[in-house]
Amino acid sequence: MSLGRLLAVFASILIVDLVFSIDEGRIYHGTIREDAIDKQEVDLDFPLFVRDRKGLTGDEICGYTIYKSNSNPIPFQIILEDRKTGSARIILAKGSQLNYESTKRYEFEIAADDCTTGAHSVREFVRIDVEDVNEFAPAWKEQTYTAEVTEGQLSDRILKLETKDEDGSEEFSKVCQYHLLTKEVPFEVTKEGYLRNTEPLDYSSKHNFILEVQAEDCGKKLSDKLLVNILVKPQCKVGWKGIHNRIDYVTKSGQKPVTSNATLELCDAVCQVTQLSVSIRLQSDEAGTGCEIDASAISTRDKICGRHQDTINLLPEGKHSPSADTTAKPGGVVEFDGKTVAFGVAPETFGGRLEPHFTISTWLKHERQSVEAEEVKQHILCNADGEGMSRHHYSLFLHNCHLVLLLRKEPGPGVDMNVFQPAEWRWKLSEICDAKWHHYAINMEFPEARLFVDGKLFVKSKRNEDIIDDWPLHPSRKVHTTKLSIGACWEGSGGHFGQFLRGHLAGLTIVNNDTETDHAISCINSCHEKMDFHAISEMDTGMSVSMNSAMTQIDITGRTKESVENLVSKIGYINPRVKLTSESSRLTFETSVRCGDGSNITIAKSEATINFVEERHPKILLSSSTQLTRNEHEVVRGEKIFRDFLVIVQPFVPGTKDSDLTELPAASGVVHHLELCSVVVQPELDVTNEHFAYPENLVKQLGLSVELSVNGMNVIGEAKVSDYIDVMRGIHYVHRKADDLNTRTFRVTCSKENGQIVSNELVVELDVVHTEHRPEQSPDHAAADKLFHSVSNYKGDGSKLSTKPEDKSSGVGIAAIVVICVGFLVFIVVLGVIRIRSASQRSVEVNVEEKQEMEWDNSALTITVNPMDSETVYEESEVNGLHAEETDTDDDIGSFHDDRADSSDDDEHGRAKSHDLEWDSTTATY
Repeated sequence: MSLGRLLAVFASILIVDLVFSIDEGRIYHGTIREDAIDKQEVDLDFPLFVRDRKGLTGDEICGYTIYKSNSNPIPFQIILEDRKTGSARIILAKGSQLNYESTKRYEFEIAADDCTTGAHSVREFVRIDVEDVNEFAPAWKEQTYTAEVTEGQLSDRILKLETKDEDGSEEFSKVCQYHLLTKEVPFEVTKEGYLRNTEPLDYSSKHNFILEVQAEDCGKKLSDKLLVNILVKPQCKVGWKGIHNRIDYVTKSGQKPVTSNATLELCDAVCQVTQLSVSIRLQSDEAGTGCEIDASAISTRDKICGRHQDTINLLPEGKHSPSADTTAKPGGVVEFDGKTVAFGVAPETFGGRLEPHFTISTWLKHERQSVEAEEVKQHILCNADGEGMSRHHYSLFLHNCHLVLLLRKEPGPGVDMNVFQPAEWRWKLSEICDAKWHHYAINMEFPEARLFVDGKLFVKSKRNEDIIDDWPLHPSRKVHTTKLSIGACWEGSGGHFGQFLRGHLAGLTIVNNDTETDHAISCINSCHEKMDFHAISEMDTGMSVSMNSAMTQIDITGRTKESVENLVSKIGYINPRVKLTSESSRLTFETSVRCGDGSNITIAKSEATINFVEERHPKILLSSSTQLTRNEHEVVRGEKIFRDFLVIVQPFVPGTKDSDLTELPAASGVVHHLELCSVVVQPELDVTNEHFAYPENLVKQLGLSVELSVNGMNVIGEAKVSDYIDVMRGIHYVHRKADDLNTRTFRVTCSKENGQIVSNELVVELDVVHTEHRPEQSPDHAAADKLFHSVSNYKGDGSKLSTKPEDKSSGVGIAAIVVICVGFLVFIVVLGVIRIRSASQRSVEVNVEEKQEMEWDNSALTITVNPMDSETVYEESEVNGLHAEETDTDDDIGSFHDDRADSSDDDEHGRAKSHDLEWDSTTATY
């Protein structure tokens, strides 16, 4: 026997002796992991075999019987390995699963089975412990945690973070560590789960902290991230709360509330307030207080000040010829030279007749001139006879440094023609001739006229403000209309302008049948930054409010804290200037409190900085098909070059590219407008052959206007973006001689706010595809060709020709058949022409078989062609009319082009010839 076998036997004997030495317990103890799989063996402390053969008569063991100690199923089975000794293994039964959380230990008895008698041996006890596996990660008991920490204090237990773990063992269900994931924060989490701050917090620097925390159990499993919100609670300090240290003010944004959340904190002070006073001051580094005179600044002040909704702008932009009637646009500064520059106001802009109540206002700069020049009236505004006579119905003019308003009473029912009435108001003003900008507004409530100079009501005196009476105007058969002009007065009898203005105008407006409010007139002349306050009506009994004229200081005094807080919260800030010379201004609050016991509470001075932010304009983005390819026939009929035109207005986003074209969400609710869309053509238009057509009725309905020129066209007027899209999509480009055109380039831009906001430039290129033209033919063939075209293009329901091209979508087979048929027909026609020509040299016999009663003596009958061929010329308008029947075009089309027939145009599409045949029947007999 080998040494190894001897050692094995010896070890077995020792183990048996050891087992029998503890036989009193008769217990087998084993362990198995809860994630064990089928047939995995239980790890026993001692080998399993038959130790006591009492009750067994045979020599062999056939198996083991398991006796349950309770109702729970036993997920194990015993595998016999040695029938002699009864050696066996305990394994996990097939299909069984262990769960530590439900059953941590299994206890049962086993007995060996005798193969001979089937008797059982003495029962032995088995105990199997299930080892837990770390299946679950820690889970937070709360989804979020929120806590408050008072500034300036340290707290070791701000809050306790708690978790739960579904693992059953203490080892795997216990959190061993907490991880604070947020870096560089004055907090930490202890092993027990307590959150604490490591340094005092400061409310002024940070109001709250958002922390991320993870828990790790002892099995190294991590929980989900938890958000912890720590609110910093300020220490109670006496003073104003709710007023931000920094206030951003966007230029041109109008009034901005700055103290709407202001409250006065007195903390725990025992004080019955008997008087509370606060003084608010605006301190500015802004240079200059004069008003900016340009389109943007005037428009901004008008919006801020709430001008009358029926205000009409009469002054157009730029310079025009003296006799040009121009649709008025809100404009900037216009210079009048005193010689030629004047404007006629279109009737659709203002009807011309003034009601008893109206307001005329304007910005004017005029300097003193020579004595002779000052003796001549210089008209700012004038309504005079349109023809026949030169009477002035009403006007505003300058004369010897006087501002004069003329208002003649018009004839009509109830007007006594024999009674003098006020007709002229004269004010002598030093401002008229000082060569500086001033604002003048006249509020007329007939017969009372009130003049405002630079927003201040002009104080009348006996020596200054002359009122002159006059007769009402008498009706005249010579006069049928009146003409309203700016910068001069129209002389109807001579048909020209006269009495020109020399100076500068801006913001000339009129309100008819109502007057502008005094506040609005004062506001548009207040061009410096200021505080805004309109809560005098909310004053309680015993309160007082005082303000300086510049609105840079407001003092409020009251008996209760609540009443003073209410008025302070109504203060706003306005800066009407467009071009700012400083970066910020400051608001300061100085407060004093007197208590009922006579004591005073000291309150620190508060300050808020107003930072100026440049206005961020929205972006106007234009989109459309940029490459168009059309055949020449489509261009002759008129091509919609912007049929998928799109305008999108986007809020300002730094770095946005024009290519990033996306729709605004409909939920934004913002309705955007445009004021101009311009189409520039390169090269210039040849107006004899090409022009634009546009939907006239739609343009008129929207209150827009269109300017046409050789350089292109402009669509002008304020309208919604969707309306501009409809107009632009209806524009056609027409070229009468498209066979001479290869390509055309159209450049489109749109703008708003007097051109301050301009879109990207949209470039559309139109390429014209030319059809193959028939080469030159012999005269005989040409004549036959013309005859063929006349027959093939003739329409049975009329006598007009159609130049509609063949359908490009026809099949190849059909095209082949058509070519064969056409060739055969041409052959027949040519053959017929040849025979007709030969017939002139000989007689042609005509046999009439069906009508025997009439016989022709045609022995000398000849057929000749009249050498004077008559031409039937179809005018372009007739051809275009036929096109209109065949194409889907807008019926609302206006044209800059004058449709004149071009007699030099010998296009085969524009005319057709018909040959009349003469019969030489002088020798014919019946």
